[in-house]
Amino acid sequence: MREGRIVNEVFWIRSFACLAVAVIHAVYTTLENYEGVISQLDEYILITIRFAAFFGTPAFVFISELLLARVYPNALPEDFFWKRVQYLLLPFIFMGIVFAFVTNDNWSDIGMDALLNVFAGNYTGYFILVIFQFYLLHYLFHRFLRKSDPKIILPAALLINVGYLACFNFIAFPENTVGAYMWERGYWLLFVGWIFYFTLGYYCGLHYPLIKEKIAHFKWSIVLLPLVSFIIMVFLVRTDLLTTVSSKRLDNIFYTIGVISLIALATHRFEKVPRPVLFISKHSFHIYLLHKIFLYYLPTIPGMPPLLYFVLALVYAVGTSILVSHILSSFRWSTYLIGKKLPVPNLIKT
Repeated sequence: MREGRIVNEVFWIRSFACLAVAVIHAVYTTLENYEGVISQLDEYILITIRFAAFFGTPAFVFISELLLARVYPNALPEDFFWKRVQYLLLPFIFMGIVFAFVTNDNWSDIGMDALLNVFAGNYTGYFILVIFQFYLLHYLFHRFLRKSDPKIILPAALLINVGYLACFNFIAFPENTVGAYMWERGYWLLFVGWIFYFTLGYYCGLHYPLIKEKIAHFKWSIVLLPLVSFIIMVFLVRTDLLTTVSSKRLDNIFYTIGVISLIALATHRFEKVPRPVLFISKHSFHIYLLHKIFLYYLPTIPGMPPLLYFVLALVYAVGTSILVSHILSSFRWSTYLIGKKLPVPNLIKT
């Protein structure tokens, strides 16, 4: 990353977003392993934690486009797509096959799941397919976005995003196989469901100094936004008005933007990013791609309270992902299987 265009807040947002994704799956593993024996209170606490972490994946879309607009304001480098194929798409394909082996025990199911994982994003790595769509959109439309008025583009993108998600959040799926798949997870893969994060990220990257000033000026609104939006989200869940349990809830758009803004507000005065934050940011792609595999093998621990088990699952998932990526990094070919460590200031050569 070009030194003059480093955005310190991105390291914080990426680290929190990466850990949030791991939190979601650690909660899922805990609820699954304690099914039938967990108290109602513990279950509510874990579900609330899971909903609070739903900002994770959308935040990655936002910061990916923010960095593109910030680092490459005029044009993408010639080798841009080839590098992404090597270090994002190839690991996506490899890990899709690995997930198929991990979650099945016969060759027929392994083969079918491998195809679904690779071509339909049927595992955690689906996010990479979404990101590639936005790489292409950036390449095709960044000049249009640059010349357009964000006061028009951003509300339009928000309406499109909300309308798209509302269709899948509120309308019952058609009684056929294709409809059932699209309503269950297929709609996650289309860029339309993430378009507001993309456009907002673009304009934030393009006008980054101005955005920092606005964040400081509207600090109390920024503090309130994630709190109010999360309360609304919990209300909609508790009243069964919106039952979707994923980051693709339409109300999660406002919560995610609130959390991103709050993180930026809380960290924008730091002259240097703490080394632990840089460390997590550096390994964020490995954590994102690998952690769920290790959770799959985490057994139930008799007598351990569910909340303590959740903490253990989170630390275990993050720790093993970093450890395995560190071991494999000694082999040059590992970057084509699990991706590269992300560059960070002062830690690039470590």
